[in-house]
Amino acid sequence: MTSKDDLIEVIEEWDENISKENSLPRNLDPLLKASIGLEEVTVLRGARRAGKTFMLYSMKKGSGGLYINFEDERLSDFEIEDFEKIMNIAQARKDNILYLDEVQEVPMWEKFAHRAHRKVKIFVTGSNSKLLSSDYSKALTGRTKTFTAMPLSFSEFLKFKGIGNSREAIEEYLRIGGFPRIVLSGNVDLAKEYLDRTIYRDIVGRYDIRNPEALKDIAHYLLSNIGKEFSYHSLKQVSGIRHGTTVRDYVGYLQKTYLIDLVKYYSASLKTQEVYSKKVYAIDPAYMNLGTRMDDDSGLRLENIIFLHLKRISDVYYGKIVGDVDFIKCSGTKPQEAINVTYEASMERTSNREFKGLQKASKELKIPAHLISVYSIKKVPKGITSHLAHRYLLE
Repeated sequence: MTSKDDLIEVIEEWDENISKENSLPRNLDPLLKASIGLEEVTVLRGARRAGKTFMLYSMKKGSGGLYINFEDERLSDFEIEDFEKIMNIAQARKDNILYLDEVQEVPMWEKFAHRAHRKVKIFVTGSNSKLLSSDYSKALTGRTKTFTAMPLSFSEFLKFKGIGNSREAIEEYLRIGGFPRIVLSGNVDLAKEYLDRTIYRDIVGRYDIRNPEALKDIAHYLLSNIGKEFSYHSLKQVSGIRHGTTVRDYVGYLQKTYLIDLVKYYSASLKTQEVYSKKVYAIDPAYMNLGTRMDDDSGLRLENIIFLHLKRISDVYYGKIVGDVDFIKCSGTKPQEAINVTYEASMERTSNREFKGLQKASKELKIPAHLISVYSIKKVPKGITSHLAHRYLLE
């Protein structure tokens, strides 16, 4: 157990540290602030190093409250009974908001949250898959409001860098991605640290993985094949894993812990969606630097960024039989737009290929067609709207 005096010392030190931090605004901030008025526990989950902790810092600075990070080594002996001491400290300080960062480090934390959420407003964060999964769902059914923290969108990237919107800006975003620390430092090598930490702490430690290297081989293979369909049979060969079920589980773990995301084939039939191969995208372009592609991948990086943008605002599929298009933007399974992405289309056969798929999908699904590129494309056919990527991402 942790003594009350030790808890007070830790809490006061965090108060001082947070007061010195420069918390830059994020798009989620207004939604998090609005949730203060809700009785439910606010759960902030998402990728490691996406900025969840600094979002709590911003909340504390603006709305007050008691912050505690359970990855602090001084709390290594913290037990569920010690939450009552935190409640007493909060009451003495007249704090009615608790920010519990990396709370999954405390077994049965959800039982405390279930008991206390009507007495104080509780925010919790966590990167570990135990928090990202549904392990706490039974204890907190109907008592949570969940938000997902992602790496910086392009609009947030511009704010963090303090620069205007331009082609040069999106070129840099394509290269370094949106992890806040990487954006501010320019150190893209940090992505390897993030990947390894997620694999070994959030997957291997949680799911008792017997062959971590096979899991890493699968992760690197998928990051080397962004925007492409993949088969579980290929992943078996790459990893040396004999059982298809194990391979599927490993891919699922990579998705649950926000390293990759999968896009289904477009069909109004849910059964058909499941039968067809899926495409893979990275949760941030910085992870693409860890793949093994030898050719220029600017187009794939742009495609990945457009996917992340669309994912924030709609349901996303890829098209094939209805026209070979990168994305079908949908509301549920109702198609809304057909979208192709190309870095540039300087060669006529390249632009014609992009146009042909869009025209077919637009005609068969009766939806608008859009082409997004970094550089302007000449002679765009009627019925297709052309967008420059750095403007499209701010529309």
